[in-house]
Amino acid sequence: MSLLFSEVTFRWRDGDETLLYESGHPDEYDTRELLKHEDRYAAVRSRGLAGVTVQVQHYRYLGGSTKDWLAEQEHIALMEAYNEAVSGEPFPQRDDVEHLEYFAFQIEE
Repeated sequence: MSLLFSEVTFRWRDGDETLLYESGHPDEYDTRELLKHEDRYAAVRSRGLAGVTVQVQHYRYLGGSTKDWLAEQEHIALMEAYNEAVSGEPFPQRDDVEHLEYFAFQIEE
């Protein structure tokens, strides 16, 4: 089984950060649309977006004996449960997680 996921980090000028996980590999357009419309992003929107830097890192988790099988359903819940259960090693830093891509953009309003 393998899982495609992304870490989306919102970084404000005052140094505060908010980290969200996203299913798959959203590009900049997808990330902007998620930010506008998804309820999970409401707390980020409420802080104000002027000058916020958005960093998106893409990953693929390669686990088990059938690494070619892509399992998308419920994998964000799996990662969040892992992060809560295992302190000190966030899911993306595991040896069996491959970092695939990175991009960042800034929102000017």
